[in-house]
Amino acid sequence: MGKGEKYYKSKILVIWEDGQHKQMENGYLHIKNGVVEGLYQSLTQDTPFEDLGNVAIIPGFVNLHTHPSEVYGGKSYREDIGNPLFYGSSLYDYADLVQLGTDSAEIQARLNLAELIKSGCTTALIFGGPNSKLEAELAGELGIRAYVGAGIRAGDANEEKSIWNSPDGYSLKYSFDEAEGFKRLAEAADSIKEYKNAWNGRVKFLLAPTQSMTCTPEMLKETRRQADKLGVGITIHGAEDFMEFENAIRLYGKTPVELMAETGLLGEDLVIAHCICITGHTQINISGRDLALLGKSHSTVAHCPWALAKEGDLLQSFAKYQSAGVNMGIGTDTFPSDFIQEMRYAAAMGKIADKSTFAVSAKKIFDAATIGGAKAFGRTDIGRLALGAKADFSVIKLNNIEMSPVRDVAKNIIYSATRHSVERVYVDGECIMRDGKVKGADEDGLSAKLQELAEKAWKRTSINDRHARTIDELSPLICPAFKKKEDRKENA
Repeated sequence: MGKGEKYYKSKILVIWEDGQHKQMENGYLHIKNGVVEGLYQSLTQDTPFEDLGNVAIIPGFVNLHTHPSEVYGGKSYREDIGNPLFYGSSLYDYADLVQLGTDSAEIQARLNLAELIKSGCTTALIFGGPNSKLEAELAGELGIRAYVGAGIRAGDANEEKSIWNSPDGYSLKYSFDEAEGFKRLAEAADSIKEYKNAWNGRVKFLLAPTQSMTCTPEMLKETRRQADKLGVGITIHGAEDFMEFENAIRLYGKTPVELMAETGLLGEDLVIAHCICITGHTQINISGRDLALLGKSHSTVAHCPWALAKEGDLLQSFAKYQSAGVNMGIGTDTFPSDFIQEMRYAAAMGKIADKSTFAVSAKKIFDAATIGGAKAFGRTDIGRLALGAKADFSVIKLNNIEMSPVRDVAKNIIYSATRHSVERVYVDGECIMRDGKVKGADEDGLSAKLQELAEKAWKRTSINDRHARTIDELSPLICPAFKKKEDRKENA
């Protein structure tokens, strides 16, 4: 057996055959030079192999929406709050009040990428922004496959100045700087060229207009022209928010989806994060063709159910999007970035939205998490275990409470498992996580540093808030702070 060659045995091996995932009992996975060389039910007697025992080997998950360097800024703060005049959203009033500082970017990104890997993700679409190159380098170092967004917005590169502003808490003012926006586009093109062959092609850049309402229509048109010229994909936050929908109508006379269609963004290489606020939604009293436009273009929607659920929203029909021709994938977006948990929410909320157990199945969600994600990048060599595919896979422990007893491994993963059931993760045949440990991510040390930075940031919220509110005024503790008896006597 040559160098870079390995055989693994597992109780269950999920393989790709005849256009679908299939469950092979007592299977052998043959890896050579980072690629799947063979899938067998038996080996010749003299073939050495590693018996992984009572486990399932499954294709690695493809996560279509993440924000590693900024994901934890709202944690322990933005939950349960929002502006009722902005449909309950916390996006406009609360997003920038807790600023963890530039020192936190690497800490957050290392922790978050480790969290993604620990929940079985082998590929991640990192939305990117001011810290895109840092995120790309860390993804390369930690071993995950990554598509990193080069941020494009009609404003400063560091995103320190918001393009929208609410001076009164009930209206939005936009300040587009198109000249700066075209500079961001040029910088994005440079990043794509710089990282063309980074980390042996494992880390790539794509174009990432931050939102439909942080770019001008001309910028979106140029984004499409550059994507076609450079041969790369596009990702954008689109139709994620009711205020976004309302303001697109007021500014352009178009829905966010119509704006993306008319500027040429829609297409098989576009990944739209969220995309719930479309015509036909029960809270939108405007008829239109949004779903038809999405389906006809075969655009991809990165469905991030937990981020929506925390603000009382949901994708109103996963099933209808798929039936219309939309390619559906799964993203984590927020915290916790537990991909297995995210799949469970997608399944449960899909059933609730259509009021039917049949609307969404474990098969549909497992496919969205694997081949749906791969399709977003035009790839058939990830998201599946097939001959010639990349050796990107996870090892799932079966001898635990979450997974036992197991008959249908995909159902158990989606409806019962946790990320603690993931024993190992491999990318290009290299083990990047074993027994809950990701090399290059000191979870305890990084968490302690993040806590320190957050405590400092929480003390500074009044400086950033237009009403000078403290963190406790903005987000009161569920369990109020305990006071010593003598303090309570003094305040009695």
